[in-house]
Amino acid sequence: MPELPEVETIRKQLQKEIVGLSITDIWTDTPKMIRPSPAEVLKRVKGQKIAAAERRAKLLIFRLSGEENLVLHLRLSGQLFLHEPDDSRDPFLHVILKLSNDKELHFNDQRKFGYVSLVDSDAELEKLVAGYGPEPLDDLTEEQFAGIVSGSNRRIKDLLLDQKKISGVGNIYANEALWLAKVHPEVKASSLSDLQINDLYKSVLKVLEDGLRLGGATISDEKYRNLYGERGNYEQAVRVYQRKGQPCPRCKTKIEYLKVGQRGTFICPKEQKI
Repeated sequence: MPELPEVETIRKQLQKEIVGLSITDIWTDTPKMIRPSPAEVLKRVKGQKIAAAERRAKLLIFRLSGEENLVLHLRLSGQLFLHEPDDSRDPFLHVILKLSNDKELHFNDQRKFGYVSLVDSDAELEKLVAGYGPEPLDDLTEEQFAGIVSGSNRRIKDLLLDQKKISGVGNIYANEALWLAKVHPEVKASSLSDLQINDLYKSVLKVLEDGLRLGGATISDEKYRNLYGERGNYEQAVRVYQRKGQPCPRCKTKIEYLKVGQRGTFICPKEQKI
């Protein structure tokens, strides 16, 4: 699933490529992916210029010249590419936003969980994003993070992945941050010491900053590509994710694999203990 660094990488590219253009048409073979309906969305947004490409958590937000906004969520397997009209079509292409410069945004999604949603007004958009927690690299302070962690009896990895508590962190970067802070993913959040919480906060920021700097993560079977179809380069910095059986970068103990909340998890059994 694209996480904060991947979605932010795409947002920056969208800001460069599509701001100032208008939406001329919408095509889909999967109507449920366009909300409330393809016909209603096209009626409301056709001819409107894209004033800005923004992001909150893992949401892409197109601010339009009228009162409406379009919100895109790539969910588990979504990909967003910029194409020429005569480019070949991916077998998992389900939505096309046609633009006034004759280029197209192709929304591919193997699982069809992603969506494009019309949000009527800025007020409605604010209500939507209010459902997400504070975001690392933006408005999540060290004090807020400490309060969220110390006040929860959940497993720390589950808490990091809860978008209502902390937005933007997904499985890859949670794995990496927990290893960096030497915290076992199944430990109860409230049991962490002040020092561990401080280290984890800094580790979350570090791995997300690395992900942004390297254009996101395309590791092993990850399907993420940026707007131009290019791979992310976070694999250059990865410490434990998808490294089962390989030596820990710090102590050389073999990395182990386990599942936490049905999510693939990689730890150093020597340095990350419950």
